[in-house]
Amino acid sequence: MKISNEVRVAVLALIAIFVFVYGFNFLKGNDLFKRTGTYYIVYDQVNGLAPPAPVTVNGVQVGSVIDVQILDNLDIWVELSLDRDLRLPKDVVADIYTISPLGEKGVRLLIESLCKNNCVQSGDTLQGNVTSFLTSFTGDMSSTIDETKDAVSSALSAAMDSMNVKFSDESEAIGESFADMQSILKNLNRSSRKLDKLLDGSTDNIAKTIVNLEGATSNLKSTKEQLDRVLAGAETFTSDINSLNLKSKLNKTVDGIDGALSSTVEKVKSTLDKADKAISGVDDILAKVKDGDGSISQLMNDEAKLYNNVNEAALDLQLLMQDIRLNPKRYIRIFRAKSPNYEKPEDDPGRGE
Repeated sequence: MKISNEVRVAVLALIAIFVFVYGFNFLKGNDLFKRTGTYYIVYDQVNGLAPPAPVTVNGVQVGSVIDVQILDNLDIWVELSLDRDLRLPKDVVADIYTISPLGEKGVRLLIESLCKNNCVQSGDTLQGNVTSFLTSFTGDMSSTIDETKDAVSSALSAAMDSMNVKFSDESEAIGESFADMQSILKNLNRSSRKLDKLLDGSTDNIAKTIVNLEGATSNLKSTKEQLDRVLAGAETFTSDINSLNLKSKLNKTVDGIDGALSSTVEKVKSTLDKADKAISGVDDILAKVKDGDGSISQLMNDEAKLYNNVNEAALDLQLLMQDIRLNPKRYIRIFRAKSPNYEKPEDDPGRGE
C-alpha cells in the first residue's frame, strides 16, 4: 500500500511533538512513563535551590524538584515530584543540603523507616529544614566541639593547679611563669569566643557568597547545555550533508551530461555525413548536366533550338486563333453533313505550307 505524502508529514509532525514534549519534561526532571506523586514544602529560604534538583533518600534518587515560587509573605513554596510507590511517614523532613563543593543544592528526605499505615499522600505538605554549607559536609559537630573544649579546659586547669601546688614552694619565678601561662590560656579562650562571634556575624556574608557561586555555576551549566545543543546541531547538519551523497550525485550528473553531449555530437556528425553525401549527389547531377547527359543538359546547352521551337509554337497558335476567328464554320459541324472547302485568304500569314 502506498502512503501519501500528507500521511507521512502528519506522522513526522506527531513524532516531533512527542519528542519535544518528552524531552522538555525530561530536562525538567519528569518521567512521563513513571507514576509519581506531588508534595509541597514551605521554607523561610532555600539557599539557591532550583529545578530540577534531585530528591534522595539515603543517597538514592527518588524524585526531583519541579517548581520553586515566592509566596506573598516571602516564604518559599517548593513542589516535589516523588515516586508514587515510595511510602513516607508523616514525620518525614525534607532537608535542603549542599551536594557538592560548588554549591549545588538538593533535597534529602530524613526518615527512620518506611511507613506501613497512615502514610503521606500525593498533595500533602511536608516539614522542611535547611542545612548550612559547612554542616552539609561535616555534620552537626557543635556538641562534640563544646564537649572537647570543656574537657581540655578541665584537664589544663587541673594540671596547672597541681603544678602550682608542687612548685610554689620552690620558686616564685616558676609560679609566675605558670600564672602567665594561665593568663595566656584565658586570652586564648577570649580570642576563641571572639572568633566564634565573628564567624556567627559573617554567616550571612558567607551564605551570600555561596549563593553567588551557585548562580555562576548555574550560568556555566546553562552555557554548557547551549554549547552541547550547538554541537549536536552541527553534527546533525554534517550527517545530513553526508547522507545527501553530493559527490556521487554530481558524478552521475556529469556522466549524464557527458552522455548527452556524446549523443549530440554523434547526431551532428551523422547529419554532416548525410549533408556531404547530398552535396556529392548534387555535384554529380551538375557534372552530368554540364557534360550534356540527359534532357535537362540538352535543354540548357541547345538554347537556340529551344528558342526557335517556342517561337514556332507561338506562331502556330496565333494562326489557329486567327483561322477560328475568320472561319468559325469550319470548326462547328453540328447541323452540316459536309464541311466546306478551305479557302485560303489572300492575306494568309502562314509560312506557305
